[in-house]
Amino acid sequence: MATFLLDRTQRVKIGNEYSHSGHPNGGVPQGTLSGPKCFLVYINDLRTTVPLYKYVDDSTLFEICDRNDVSVIQESVDIAARWTEQNDMKINSEKSKEIIISFAQDGNFRSTIPNIKIDGRDIAQVCHAKLLGVTISQDLTWNKHVDNIVKKAGKRLYMLYQLKRAGITQKDLVSVYVSVVRPVLEYACPVWHTNLPQYLSDNIEVIQKRALKCIFPGLGYAEILRRVNLDTLNVRRDSICQKYFDKIKVGTHRLNYLLPDKRHIIYNVRQQNVYPLPVTRTNRFRNSFIPWALYNCQ
Repeated sequence: MATFLLDRTQRVKIGNEYSHSGHPNGGVPQGTLSGPKCFLVYINDLRTTVPLYKYVDDSTLFEICDRNDVSVIQESVDIAARWTEQNDMKINSEKSKEIIISFAQDGNFRSTIPNIKIDGRDIAQVCHAKLLGVTISQDLTWNKHVDNIVKKAGKRLYMLYQLKRAGITQKDLVSVYVSVVRPVLEYACPVWHTNLPQYLSDNIEVIQKRALKCIFPGLGYAEILRRVNLDTLNVRRDSICQKYFDKIKVGTHRLNYLLPDKRHIIYNVRQQNVYPLPVTRTNRFRNSFIPWALYNCQ
């Protein structure tokens, strides 16, 4: 391990020309098996007073508190800032965002919450923020996220048009769509699919319709799906959520603790749900992934 980390050199190649070699004084080589593990060891001792989720160099702090509670999230941000300073790192305050999720009847409640500060500077309070590729909105709706993925996937359709003009076969065009365009529309869908209203689901489906119409002009959408053996995106997302729920049911899965305790099943009566169904007071909670899966995937 020491030889992996010490006395490394790097240089830049442009065409056939090389720069002088330099000696990096921090970081680990990218694209290696040991690199991510080394970085995890490096940041493993970062602890805060509120829950902290780390993904490589992207850290997210969150706090759940009632209106009359005293917030301690500023204290946690200060702890993280001191840790980064002690470890020769720096928090980018301009890229750091604060999002407040509240459904209090008082419409001015958000404005009464002071900004979080990093190095004495307020970080921006925003209505929506991107977290690991998923756009989270303060009202927990998915309009902004769907808008983003539809625009991103729509831009990739240009590739299909160009490949079609170049004479690529229909079979290969379908493969390009499935491997390059469709994943954009399904990324992390267990997080957001179960709470989509129909009109947002339709907006996503339009991208697949445009792609397949480009490849098979003159045919109806349902006929194209049968010909190439594809499902609608809504059906695929349902299937992805079902498969992910099956993974969570395994006791060793890191999200298994979110499931309620299994019921005692009496096998000589009609089939019963393995897990008790949660009591839900709002459609927002009922349609979030775990309750939705308990109602629909057992």
